[in-house]
This record gives sequence, C-alpha cells and structure tokens, in this order.
Amino acid sequence: MNIKVLLVKAALAAALAAAAFAAQAQEEPEIGWSGLVGFSYADSRGNTDTLAMTGDGSVSYVTATPWRYTGTFNFVNREENNLRTEERYEARGSADYFLTEENYLYGRLSWRKDNFGAIEEEWLPSVGYGRVLLHTERHKLNGEVGVGYRFADLADGTREEGPAATTGIIYSWQISDTAVFSQTARMEWTEDNTYLESESGLRVVVVGDLSARATYRIRHNTDVPAGTKNSDFLTTIGLEYKF
Repeated sequence: MNIKVLLVKAALAAALAAAAFAAQAQEEPEIGWSGLVGFSYADSRGNTDTLAMTGDGSVSYVTATPWRYTGTFNFVNREENNLRTEERYEARGSADYFLTEENYLYGRLSWRKDNFGAIEEEWLPSVGYGRVLLHTERHKLNGEVGVGYRFADLADGTREEGPAATTGIIYSWQISDTAVFSQTARMEWTEDNTYLESESGLRVVVVGDLSARATYRIRHNTDVPAGTKNSDFLTTIGLEYKF
C-alpha cells in the first residue's frame, strides 16, 4: 500500500477515534518541568552478532505566562558482526505561545541526521499555528500547520534548500489508568522532497513512574538519491521513565 495512504489513514483514524468523544473538559496544565526518557536494547550472538540500541527523551516546561516550551531527542544505533549498519539522530525544540486555551502560535527548530540514509543531515526552522481540537479526560488531539525553510545534505554529496510547508497531528488516548495509546503524524512539503513520519505507541505502567512501551515508526522521503530506499520502518520494545 502506498506510504502516503498509510499515513493519511493513520491520521484520520486518530481524528475519528477522538471525535467520537466530543465532550470538552479542558484543564489547566501543571506549571513547571516534566519529561520522559526511554531506552531499548537488543543483543544477539551466534551465527550473526547483532547489537541494537534505541533511545529517546522529551522535556516540557509550562510557565505561568502563555509561553510553553518542549524539546525531544531520539537515536537509533545498530551493529551487525561488529560493523555499524544504522545510525540516526533526531532533535526538535518548540516554543508555543497560547493565544487562548485552544489556539497557539509556535516557533520550532527540527534537526535530523542519518549516517546511512538518503538524507544525511537536515535542518528545518519553522513557525506556525496550532489548535487543541479535543481535550477530554481520556482523549487529546492537537493539529498544526506551518511554514519554514529546509536545508538538507544528501548522501550523494548534493545539497537541497528551499521553502517548506508543514502539518501534523498529535493524539493520545488514556485507555485505562495504566495504559496510554499515542499517535503522531507529520508531513513536510518542499519543491525537492516530501517527508512523512508516523509513530504509533502503547505505554503500560509497570510500577510508579516506570512503564513498558512498544512503538512503530514510519519515515518516508519521496525523492532520494539512486541506490537508497525511500522508507524506513522501526519497531521498538523497551522501558520508559517519567519525571
């Protein structure tokens, strides 16, 4: 199935699921710092020696003013028979200014680096508008649209840059007191490339602030140098600590 169709369906499914619970119950977020740190590790020895590590983290700071700040980081490293076969990093920082409880403006800087991918490194500063589409006791849905400027270094040594349009959704469903499902989808359009990313996740509390989690991520670039693949798929199972 076409990757764009998959991502659009994922976005629509999240939106429709949230829309089924339309009762609004907006609440004030707690002022101060909060965050998550996650890690997964796999080590296989025998006919093939494989070592894989993934990690990610997020932090947010809510002020007593309309400003809120968030940052995320994740990495993937993999070795087979002592040879590095995968190495990816990604970071994103945002500053949101809430005009009302449901409407906000944001400034954002995104960075991606992939030492074995079609696009080796990419920077995307952007600004945009976001809206809290749904906020109930169990369901939260945000939608965003924005514009920016993309700088990208490709694996074949060429460079691309130009204006970009961005959009995305962030959805979470508190299934029970101990389980949360999340779905994010992002799209970035430029003259040279369209980037799509989807991440589905399930977190289950083990004890206290420690949770077990499973995530499935799809990353897709429409235009890549010859000899490289358009899409990357990543499934991880690991632990996450909330602070």
